[in-house]
Amino acid sequence: MTVDTHVHVACPDAARYPRSPRGVGSDWWKTGDHGSGPLVAAMDAVGVARAVVVQAVGPYGYDCRCAIDAVAERPDRLRLVVAVDPASPDPADDLRRLARDAPVAGVRVFCVGGDDDAWLTDGRGAAVWDLAGELGIVVVPTVFPTRLQVVGDLAQAHPGVPVALDHAGFPDLPLAGDAPVLALADIPWMHLKVSSHLLGDAPDPTALVRLLAAHFGADRLCWGSDYPQTSTDYAALLALGVSAAGGLDSAGRDAFLTGTATRLWA
Repeated sequence: MTVDTHVHVACPDAARYPRSPRGVGSDWWKTGDHGSGPLVAAMDAVGVARAVVVQAVGPYGYDCRCAIDAVAERPDRLRLVVAVDPASPDPADDLRRLARDAPVAGVRVFCVGGDDDAWLTDGRGAAVWDLAGELGIVVVPTVFPTRLQVVGDLAQAHPGVPVALDHAGFPDLPLAGDAPVLALADIPWMHLKVSSHLLGDAPDPTALVRLLAAHFGADRLCWGSDYPQTSTDYAALLALGVSAAGGLDSAGRDAFLTGTATRLWA
């Protein structure tokens, strides 16, 4: 059974869960019910066993209440990755408060769409990494290639704190041998979320996964659908992930589709 490391939810009750659009990503959240019920139904329809709900910064910014409550409705199937506000004077303290009240399994370090990334180098990012290690959770950076070196430095400074890089760091495609993301392969606790968003843009998704596996090892790659942001056709997103894993051996395919995610978000 497959494990999906990257899904989003949007709660239909906009009064209870007010939206604060950030202008990043698609407008998937504007129509339909994208709460935990429809999500789990979509998972059941295609045989996805579990999924990681990643805070949807696009519609909600850093207000994680919708994601928290959605995961609380189906804790048997869903895991929670919250996000902390890079503009906060103390993002680590914000994370600690979230972790007191919810079963946080990861923290999203979001620095795309105009957010100030100074917090990654002024000590606040390091404090978030420190706390992630203390809590035993995964750090999930969402950054463009120009910030991968900073992420790598933070990861190197925090040995053993697992990192799962969203969308494999948004690399330019087709992937070149000197791509910045490949420089992170020497960090053993660095993992890549290879999303259907990324696979859909790749000229040859199978070749992309094979190349990433050659550098990182398949046991540090994991598939994520980016449902429903990339597409509301969950079956097609899953089919793309399965097809892209076709160039790996059986152990590698299992790691990519299930094993790595289970290890990170058991």
